[in-house]
Amino acid sequence: MAFAYDDRLREEYVRDGFTILRGIIPPSLLSDLRREADRARDIARRQHGAQAQRLQPVYEYDELNHRPFTEFLELPDVQTVRGMLLGPDHTTTRNMGILLEPAEHPWCTQWHRDWGYNVPDLDLATFFEFSRNLATFCQFNGALYDDHSLWAVPGSHNREDTPEERAAFPVVPPPSPDFSGARTPEERERLCQEYVRSMPGATQVSLFAGDVAIYRASCWHIGNYVPYVKRATLHDNFVSPDDLRWREEVPKMQERIRAARAKASV
Repeated sequence: MAFAYDDRLREEYVRDGFTILRGIIPPSLLSDLRREADRARDIARRQHGAQAQRLQPVYEYDELNHRPFTEFLELPDVQTVRGMLLGPDHTTTRNMGILLEPAEHPWCTQWHRDWGYNVPDLDLATFFEFSRNLATFCQFNGALYDDHSLWAVPGSHNREDTPEERAAFPVVPPPSPDFSGARTPEERERLCQEYVRSMPGATQVSLFAGDVAIYRASCWHIGNYVPYVKRATLHDNFVSPDDLRWREEVPKMQERIRAARAKASV
């Protein structure tokens, strides 16, 4: 069944902070993108080692044919979603990446909120106030193969942490799983599973080949990966003027906070 935009997608995005565009990548383009993703995997592992899980931006690598990536962004259905779901002032970037499976060991990211918990010297109250603006912090994962790596907490995209979340992860940013006692791949895999599920309300965002998840990076989210499942997932942002204003404000905020800390330590 061909993809068709539905107002339900907007309702899900507003309520949960993410929605899934089922089958929006046509099979012919999927084939071209998979070919380039295989090349990208080789480049990433050659340059960054067997555990490399990302190549970004793809446009910096002459070994890749960039046309399929721009064709994806130019798809009429993608343009419709961009306008109807996010707003006409959102633009694409030149930062397209491909997310890949690790070659050797199971691994997961930390539970995190982009532009909040992964940015040092940031005023979190300002971050949470800004995250209430639905025009900000939009990114997408476009699955070229079935991809069940992404987990998120629905509804966390425009609010502060709940008491249950603070109890589960009292330190921000939360530490990664402790792999020091894991001797086998299966033990590492189990540690990742337990870590992922320790977040209250964690929900798996399952994508099938050709699906695209659009989600707010300000929500609690995580990636959980195993080497025995092939992964190649497009990853990028849709950027609004409010995003650009935020990005301009962040270094100023960091400078103010660092200056105040230095003054207090004198």
